[in-house]
Amino acid sequence: MYRWLMLCCLLISPLHASELDRLSFITEEYPPFNYVADDQLKGSSAEILDAILKHNASRLSLGDVRVLPWARGYDTTLEYPDTVLFSTTRSHARDSMFEWVGPLAAGRVVLVAHKDKGIRIDSLSDLIEGGYSVVSLREDIGAQALQEGGVPESRMRTAVNNVSAMHMLAMGRVDLWAYGEEVAEWLLQENGHDVADFESVLLLTEDPLYFAFNRETDAKLIRIMQDTLDQLRADGSLPKID
Repeated sequence: MYRWLMLCCLLISPLHASELDRLSFITEEYPPFNYVADDQLKGSSAEILDAILKHNASRLSLGDVRVLPWARGYDTTLEYPDTVLFSTTRSHARDSMFEWVGPLAAGRVVLVAHKDKGIRIDSLSDLIEGGYSVVSLREDIGAQALQEGGVPESRMRTAVNNVSAMHMLAMGRVDLWAYGEEVAEWLLQENGHDVADFESVLLLTEDPLYFAFNRETDAKLIRIMQDTLDQLRADGSLPKID
């Protein structure tokens, strides 16, 4: 009788836990939102994911999140159901490509320049007419904004990762860097540069960061994630979005 009761308890264990365990999470080095330090995944978005998983008694943890280069993670998420990429800017162009849970944080993508260059531009047309070169990451929101704005490929450079892009700007190999403003400042400081030597010269996008789900992901899983995020934020467990 005891064994039968134990089996019944296992069969009626929380549905959400077993369902969330089906998800595969991918992220990148995008501090301060998600990054690896001391062999552990950290950052505000990682903390939000951890809170959601724990709230649902999931067997998954931050140790199960794969940290990949942005373009690889982006392509993988587009291809495989039940795959989630964060932190992902939810732009108009991307909106129909994924399902979304969020927001996680505000997001400003800008063109960063060295102050000594004295670059003053009011639009991407000014960038094109001025003959400036700009570095970005493949499939990153900055690169997509440049392409949508008509910046020719001859003016664009592609870096293998955000640290490489930062070094290209700092060493004067390019005039501009298209990237998240807060992340760019964090990377510059962490790599020994004086943030005061750089400036944002043009706002490209101002869209929030989200969890991006492959569109074939079970809608129940997406609803569980969103409902939990909303509940945690409402009860004060998570910071409000400015």
